[in-house]
Amino acid sequence: MKIPKLVSTHNIAELVTHPDSGETVISRIPESLRVSLNDNAKQRALNSSGCELRFRLNSPSAKIRIRACEVLASHHGGGLAQVLFGDFSHTYFPVTTHTPVEYQLDAPDYEILEQAAGDNARFSPRLVRLLLPTHASICEIEIDGDITPPAEVDVPTKRILNYGSSITHGSGALSSRESWAGRCAHILGYDLINLGFGGGCHCEPEMADYLCQRNDFDTAILETGINMLGLEPNLTNERIEALIRKFSAAHPEKPVFCLGVFPCREDSVNNFHGRAQEIRELVKGVVADIASPNLHFIDGRQLLTHATGMTSDLTHPSQAGMNEIGGKLAAKIERILK
Repeated sequence: MKIPKLVSTHNIAELVTHPDSGETVISRIPESLRVSLNDNAKQRALNSSGCELRFRLNSPSAKIRIRACEVLASHHGGGLAQVLFGDFSHTYFPVTTHTPVEYQLDAPDYEILEQAAGDNARFSPRLVRLLLPTHASICEIEIDGDITPPAEVDVPTKRILNYGSSITHGSGALSSRESWAGRCAHILGYDLINLGFGGGCHCEPEMADYLCQRNDFDTAILETGINMLGLEPNLTNERIEALIRKFSAAHPEKPVFCLGVFPCREDSVNNFHGRAQEIRELVKGVVADIASPNLHFIDGRQLLTHATGMTSDLTHPSQAGMNEIGGKLAAKIERILK
């Protein structure tokens, strides 16, 4: 697979060989890091959540062809791509395996969209944003049409980095933009870097080092704990504390928000002997001990409060829950940053 030359990529680190299919696929992190992580993170890094192809369309239309070599967690709607013109959602279309799906993209009236967006635009309406599916491993992309790369003014000037579990990854959301991370970033006016790994947020030292080395963001959100409920408690506590301390020390000038575990099944059935609450208290305590003016703790239970905001597994937010989390978190962050 090759990315079309005139297309700008977002949230894509490398093209790598899929370990099962042998095809070339998108990866959200470098291969040298991916192979050092737990099995879930290795696999989910090849899911294209938050990955975008961006370009300007100069012709009246273009044809887009996409194929996935694997679709995971299809019960969450993992095969949907989304097309936007700037902030305006244009359509969703399914991406399948074996045979490329072809979609014809017709240009809108850009001037009307610009007038409607006014001064509130995050992305320019002249920017085509192709959001790739949340749970797919994309192995074929073709675009036929007169396209050019985005202009500098087409995208937000600030970026927000998110690291976390499947809840950050976007499980339960219609698309990556409709995840809580996507909603929060949009409200704040940031461009989203999504490093959520379903079942794979284990806070390994290698991942901590990678996050500390990155400097392409203005603020960050760390959602840790839910994927580590069943791991050895001392190891879990050590890794979470090390990540927070190292990350805040590496980026002392940048606002960092550490989330306590969202409401989950463990809160009802206590099958992990209260670990969810223990981890919330751990994160809160570490943040308090560091006492940095740019490091903040937010309890996830304050962000998702209604039963209809959860799916039936009592762990993943529904689309309604994603909206609630994104809106409430953005409001809290805005108040803190004032």
